[in-house]
Amino acid sequence: MRPLARLVRLPVSIMVAVSAAFGYLLVRPVFDTELGLACMGTFWLASACSVLNQVQESDSDALLSRTAGRPLPMGQISVSVALCIALVCGAAAVACFLMLKVPALLWMTCGIVLSYNAVYTPLKRRTGFALLVGAVPGAMPPVMGWAAAGGSVADVAALAVFAVYYLWQVPHFWLRVERDAGEYVRAGLPIPVTVFGHERYRMLLRLWFHAYVAGILLLPLFARMQTPQMRVAMTLTAVSVFLLTGTVLYKGGKKGHRAAFQWVNASLAIVMCLLLADRLFAAYY
Repeated sequence: MRPLARLVRLPVSIMVAVSAAFGYLLVRPVFDTELGLACMGTFWLASACSVLNQVQESDSDALLSRTAGRPLPMGQISVSVALCIALVCGAAAVACFLMLKVPALLWMTCGIVLSYNAVYTPLKRRTGFALLVGAVPGAMPPVMGWAAAGGSVADVAALAVFAVYYLWQVPHFWLRVERDAGEYVRAGLPIPVTVFGHERYRMLLRLWFHAYVAGILLLPLFARMQTPQMRVAMTLTAVSVFLLTGTVLYKGGKKGHRAAFQWVNASLAIVMCLLLADRLFAAYY
């Protein structure tokens, strides 16, 4: 079971399902069958994309210590078996979305697979900016949950949540891969810190970080937060992230960037909790 869990990247797929549940509850704050189907559908979709990604990158995965223990480089699962697992996961995702009877979910499913596996994954070998494409499918789960609950994907609030998720992924991923920059160089995989040099990389990282903080600051307006307390809390969160994370980013160094990585990740969880608390409070109190 452990190789299978690593193949579908179980923790990541669970977090994708949680993100979909978050989007769903922002529109319909009830725990019903449709919420379960939305979570299961996005979980299986994330699992399918992960398996396909590992099939595509099994050669480069073997060269990185972070991914060398995955089942394909280790020979624990064959490519043909992995492809069958991806097919089953994909079929399970489509079945869940068909039961929800929301056509937008099927269109988004196709878009996610195409952008993640057909565009982003091959692009990672060519440019350090591949994440600007890969962040699009990464930001879609809350929008899928939103659509599953009956919300419009063109709603300004849904687009605001999508934007914050999109902007968050760049500092999150760049700070993570920075720790293994040497291995990425040996594997022939371009990442910003090696392509542009430390000074330009730090400038770009700060730019994306500031954009992410700006996105949080705009949520009280565009995400239609209804309780004054939560709007204030969201603003204070953005200011705190800017001061705490921004300070360590400007100082630089591996220890500072590790702290920034942790703060950036924690901030998104706080943002999700505040938006959800605002919606539940407005609905039930």
